Amino acid sequence: MTPVDTGMNHTHGRHLFVAGMLAMLGLLTALVYILHSTPYTMILFLGAGQTLLIAAVALFLWVVASDIRTRLQSVVVKRFRKGEVIFRQGDPPDRLYSIGRGEVEVVREDPVQGEKILARLGPGEFFGEMGILGNAPRMATVRATTDLEVLSIHRLYFGPLFSYLPSLREGILAEYRRRAAQPEQEGEGRTRGPDA
Repeated sequence: MTPVDTGMNHTHGRHLFVAGMLAMLGLLTALVYILHSTPYTMILFLGAGQTLLIAAVALFLWVVASDIRTRLQSVVVKRFRKGEVIFRQGDPPDRLYSIGRGEVEVVREDPVQGEKILARLGPGEFFGEMGILGNAPRMATVRATTDLEVLSIHRLYFGPLFSYLPSLREGILAEYRRRAAQPEQEGEGRTRGPDA
């Protein structure tokens, strides 16, 4: 199971439920002690109740730390060498890429006409959003034309960022609409264009 797999998040939910139940049982021992103070209920609260509360806090902290680690692994810096393919036309859309350093070319592969360069992208530009937003396979191949450094965001965490950051959403949607409306043409002189 990969760190960004949805099964991991489901497991976290179960762990949080167990932590909540442990805490409730610990608090229940305190309630029993308050309502019926005897040496036995004091031992129950001091022994079992506090142990349950400590276990609940420990499990909760583990889930939080694990979730933070998973999220950090979903947004990573990746490096590619000149000529290396970032993804191919037809691949499933799993990540969005933002170029920090270097350049890529976006290429449509056609068995009859061969390769057609749709766009060249450089620092500050992004690619990979069309497949994620359209929930469709990659529409083009993207390869590095120079040594390349990108910030890569997994689709599971791109969604919340896209939803909660209006300026990011507006910029990506504007570029998405521009790229989707652009006719296919030779892109030798263009610096922006359709994404994969």
